Amino acid sequence: MAAAPAPAARFATLRLIALLFVAGWLVRSFGVGAYAIPSGSMLPQLRPGDYMLVAKWPYGWSRYGVLGGVPLFDGRLWPRDPVRGDVVVVRDPNRDGGRNVVKRVIALPGDRVAMHNGVVSIGGRALPRLRIGDALVPMRRGEPCRGVRREGPECRFRRYAETMPDGGTHAVLDSAPGASDDYAARVVPPGMLFLLGDNRDDSIDSRVHPDDGGLGMVPADRLLGRAAILFWSTDGTARLMSPRSWWTTIRWDRIGLGID
Repeated sequence: MAAAPAPAARFATLRLIALLFVAGWLVRSFGVGAYAIPSGSMLPQLRPGDYMLVAKWPYGWSRYGVLGGVPLFDGRLWPRDPVRGDVVVVRDPNRDGGRNVVKRVIALPGDRVAMHNGVVSIGGRALPRLRIGDALVPMRRGEPCRGVRREGPECRFRRYAETMPDGGTHAVLDSAPGASDDYAARVVPPGMLFLLGDNRDDSIDSRVHPDDGGLGMVPADRLLGRAAILFWSTDGTARLMSPRSWWTTIRWDRIGLGID
């Protein structure tokens, strides 16, 4: 019969488990968080089924980013404004219990932001927007195509290169005219951010007032961090009873992609 573990050995094991738990909690609360992409609002760069790592230190630390919702402090510690064009994760201020939302920072406090026919302007100057080649994006099973048209398993979108005042350029999708292509000019209040999805025809963002189910402008203390890299991606068609599908549905070419 095997001897029972000595009390000292049991204590050492429990202490190791506790230390690992605390270390994991600290890393995920203040170092790097992992978040899933549930929708197509950030196409073409981010797709449903992508999983990304988010750096939590670039803008200071938000109490909303503390794992488990532990109320250690109010607001943000050592706050810093993001750069226009950063892809960020924020806690939705309009939902009880909160949900995490990934969008792109377009305008900062004091900026006068507007949209006309899909073109964003900041401070009265239109952001340069250059028409580039269409994007063909694979669609998950049952996912509707909200672009120009469906072509087999893919959806075609009109794509543009949009350049921010700070010089960064990113791709946006804008395939059809709509009410969300226009936004009356207004100044971003102190402590707030104006955020847009890159898929302009399929994003509920700062253009839509919270009373209408939108995100509205977001308090900066809701910033959780800056999107950094994709660490996992799957097309969502894996079947529990088909082990082979667990591997064939992984999008290996997306793993390790940086986010800009």
